Amino acid sequence: MYRKRADREVYTDLFSRTTVVENVAPKDIELTTEPPVSLSELKTHVKSSEALGDFARYEKGAKVLPFPQALEMSITHGRDYLRAKEELYLASLDLSLARHRLTPIFFAQGLGTRASDSRNATLLPGMTKIVATDTFARSQSAGFSWLMATGARLSTDFTQDFLRIMTGNRSINESDLAVSLVQPLLQGAGTLVTLEALTQEERNLLYTLRDFADFRREYIVNVANSYYGVLRSRNQVYNNFIAYQGYVKNVEREEGFAEVGKRTQNQLGRLKQAKLIAENRWIDAARSYLSKLDEFKIQIGIPVSENVVLDDNELKKLQINAPGITREEAVKIALVTRPDLATAKDRVDDAERHIKVAKNGLLPGLNVAVEYNPVSSPGDTTPGINWNRRRWASRLDLDLPLDRKAERNIYRSSFIARDRSIRAEQLARDRAQLEIFDAWRSLDQEKASHRIAEEGVSLAARRLEEQQLRSELGQGEAKDLVDAQEDLVDAQNLLTGALIDYTMARLRLWRDMGILYIQSDGSWVERLQKEKPYIPEKSFSSSKVRRARKPSKAESRSTNEPTVAKVSE
Repeated sequence: MYRKRADREVYTDLFSRTTVVENVAPKDIELTTEPPVSLSELKTHVKSSEALGDFARYEKGAKVLPFPQALEMSITHGRDYLRAKEELYLASLDLSLARHRLTPIFFAQGLGTRASDSRNATLLPGMTKIVATDTFARSQSAGFSWLMATGARLSTDFTQDFLRIMTGNRSINESDLAVSLVQPLLQGAGTLVTLEALTQEERNLLYTLRDFADFRREYIVNVANSYYGVLRSRNQVYNNFIAYQGYVKNVEREEGFAEVGKRTQNQLGRLKQAKLIAENRWIDAARSYLSKLDEFKIQIGIPVSENVVLDDNELKKLQINAPGITREEAVKIALVTRPDLATAKDRVDDAERHIKVAKNGLLPGLNVAVEYNPVSSPGDTTPGINWNRRRWASRLDLDLPLDRKAERNIYRSSFIARDRSIRAEQLARDRAQLEIFDAWRSLDQEKASHRIAEEGVSLAARRLEEQQLRSELGQGEAKDLVDAQEDLVDAQNLLTGALIDYTMARLRLWRDMGILYIQSDGSWVERLQKEKPYIPEKSFSSSKVRRARKPSKAESRSTNEPTVAKVSE
């Protein structure tokens, strides 16, 4: 019962605020008990990769985990994601407690005592008798205390004391009803001061919900980065395996030349040494790949013992696409859409409000109180209140501000806190611009790296082909062949890495701009053209900029499509 009541109140508060916070839906924040991870619906990996060598046995019967399903599992079972939802729930509990303090708080308590009092009584000289008095006492009270929005506090307390003397079966009842109302007139008066704790908790919950919206973006970007990182490691295993196979063939050919005296033992030894190094690099790459795969399982909440393999086809979907906007437009969009900037601005308003609350603490204490107190009649044998025996009282309490050192310090500190919040907002805006600049530079760098890597692969492949041809003709040096083979492997690894890095740089740019919408299944939406707010040509003001519209479900892009959305220039 208590759990259901807490859930009902918490989700009422949270769901009502999802309408004003982008990137969060009610389904995204509800705490649910999910069943254990099940991979039964995934396809089975039927063909083991020869490139894994002896490690291929770990992929026997493995389930293929596509990228969309990996995102969904990370949302459903990821420990970090579940912890973030729990923190949001706990923040809402704090709000419920602050609201509860402004409602009538009832209490009821009781106490029962059974006692026996024994003593010696003198009947005649030399004659005594033990006399025992048995009593039963009961005390009970009930009432409530209610802090009202104006600062007034209404309190009631009904107390009943009952005493029964067993000997003679005599009883005494005393009843007392106390009602008091205290209203501050200066210090502590008014809704601003009284509702401050509730107001701040409400705003804190809004801030926490915005932080959760940002967390969802960051979390999905990290999951995507890890997924592609595992595929990168697997691709490196394949490239190193191909290089090792090339060394095996080269050594076999050079051994034939050495037998007829066309190769020196030094040249043959160099190739054999290079083959051993290539084999070691291949085995080390395979071990590193499997280790990263296990780490990824932990990240998305899959037991390490589960046998899975990621879908290599996801790499084929990656493309180099331009953002479709300028850097300056990206900055203007970020200044409007990012939740952390809205929170920084709201914290300035909080600081201004805290100054007014602290100023109230410097006022004299002036309270007016009214008391009403009916009691029972003397010697009553039955419980009850005699409404004719009552007491009315009114009083005026005055506390002159002769010592307000603590309140003065709080008041002065509130101005410093306000100035700090203003600087914090300015810093947040500057850092937002810096993040866009860095993301843009990374995008340019990774695009150039991809172009360089493509040229490097083409050049290294031609060099290796030339050196292999020269070797078959009995010409060339072993050193040149080794260098060409190693350069090709490095270039191939760089090409895959540059494509993944560009994808992640573009995804981080959308994240930093605040326009990366995360769906309930973990997939994301990248829709720039319709989400770009209207920006006046002459000036930019957040009050004149239309908020980015959250895309409808029909407009959402599933991650089953290429992971880098094509945006028109």
